[in-house]
Amino acid sequence: MLETLQNDSFNHFNHESPLWFTTEMRDLYSHESHPDLYGEFDTHRAGTYQGVFRTDNDKCLGVFKDGSYTLVNNYQFYRGIEEQLINFFDPSVLDLCKIEDTSSWGGAVCIRQYLFPNLEREIVSDRHSTSLTFRVIGWNCFDGSSKCRLIFGNIDSFCSNGLISGDYDQSSKKRTSGFDLTNFVGQLENGILKYENDVSRYQTYAETKVLTPYVSEFFETLSGMSERNAKRLQDQYLEEASIRGNNLWAVVSTLTNYASHTDGRFPVRNTGNDHHGVTSYNRQSQVNKWLNSPQFVRLQNHSMAA
Repeated sequence: MLETLQNDSFNHFNHESPLWFTTEMRDLYSHESHPDLYGEFDTHRAGTYQGVFRTDNDKCLGVFKDGSYTLVNNYQFYRGIEEQLINFFDPSVLDLCKIEDTSSWGGAVCIRQYLFPNLEREIVSDRHSTSLTFRVIGWNCFDGSSKCRLIFGNIDSFCSNGLISGDYDQSSKKRTSGFDLTNFVGQLENGILKYENDVSRYQTYAETKVLTPYVSEFFETLSGMSERNAKRLQDQYLEEASIRGNNLWAVVSTLTNYASHTDGRFPVRNTGNDHHGVTSYNRQSQVNKWLNSPQFVRLQNHSMAA
């Protein structure tokens, strides 16, 4: 019965995806061109380096010294995560699980997001209500810019604003040792517990009034905040407050709007490479830091419980 259940659950996860390409390690060679004598040819190996190449288009995604990188292909990585999800969750939860895939820089960074509508929790203010959904994010990369990562967080069903917990370290493994999912269940339990605690905190924020001048000051004093982006955040807050009310939850929603949307009021530079997925998650990590900053504590001190 367990095998049948697992097969049925895997069928839920198995669908066409741009992430289902394979990669391999190849030695690198210097390339010389002598059109008058020999033409073009590869010569000596380029030191002790290897490249990670896609097998479908021969694109090189990253270069590493021998032995410094352990290759984990997407199918292996995400199938491992899904095996753990199947072992942890009831089939009724998995049946409604939604999957979103993104990749950046030609597949050098790949992100698969698992959304669990069965774990929705409602946030209610005196003017508005919305639901948060628990999510698990698998982050794989082939350019050395990151470890394999398991990230836990939530997403607002009203406007698709997302926030991640930022607790990467305990659920990440260095690429030099491959990827070990043996601690995944414990991390997942911690992620769900933190999600429930976050929901309670956000509900308190929804019941906590704050004056607009203090919100403007908060945006202006955030670490790394430009004057232009502070003004954009202030404009976004006015929109959020018109729906959710003048409360700390509207402040959080303003920041998560900035983190989750890379167009409109908060565009990203067009570099010719699709990096929106990576940029969004990096912004969400930054927002998590802002919400745990002394500036946010000061804003809370200026707020009033309804």
